[in-house]
Amino acid sequence: MYIVVAYDVSEDNVRNKVAETLAAYGLQRIQRSVFAGRLPPALVKDLAEKLRRITRGANADVIIIRVDKRALDSAVRIGPALPREGNVHLH
Repeated sequence: MYIVVAYDVSEDNVRNKVAETLAAYGLQRIQRSVFAGRLPPALVKDLAEKLRRITRGANADVIIIRVDKRALDSAVRIGPALPREGNVHLH
């Protein structure tokens, strides 16, 4: 399953832990506070629980959006091109 994760976290240390966790799960950063990639459904659930623990008590908003691969492939990106590594390639 393909997912996009967007977050808004006020505390630097919590925000850094969120980003490190997303990267550790193999997601690719596509914007400062947005990651995308492919994960099996069980790992999406595991990731959500881990992010809940990391952000508990913090001023944080995290959303995990399941998307169809065709939606990612047809996305239009205005700005610098993303590296062709990883699971997500936006055009």
